Amino acid sequence: MNTLGSRIAHYRKVKGLSQQALANECGWESQSRIGNYERDTREPSFDDLRRIAKALRVTLNDLLNPAMLIAESEEGRYEPEEKLSLRSRQVLDRLMQAASQGRLVEQDLLLLELIAQRLERPED
Repeated sequence: MNTLGSRIAHYRKVKGLSQQALANECGWESQSRIGNYERDTREPSFDDLRRIAKALRVTLNDLLNPAMLIAESEEGRYEPEEKLSLRSRQVLDRLMQAASQGRLVEQDLLLLELIAQRLERPED
């Protein structure tokens, strides 16, 4: 579950919703928007992310945590790895707090996504 789209799809399936049902919960007529997000062919706006998180009854952090090392639990939630350094834990805690309070703006998300992509590349 490395991409935002795969996390949206995961939570949607955990909730037992079709793409159309999730689109309806978000106030959209067509499921194509959800399909595009899940295939990562379109980036959701921050407002769309909020709608999706609310409809799925998850936090924005649940959808936006690609920079974290995560392990899936039986409930479909994610727990930070215990092997994080104190400094890493502090940074992630501040990011999680900002995300849960809706204080991350689009530019923040773009920067975090770039960092996550860099970390996903094998070491040169």
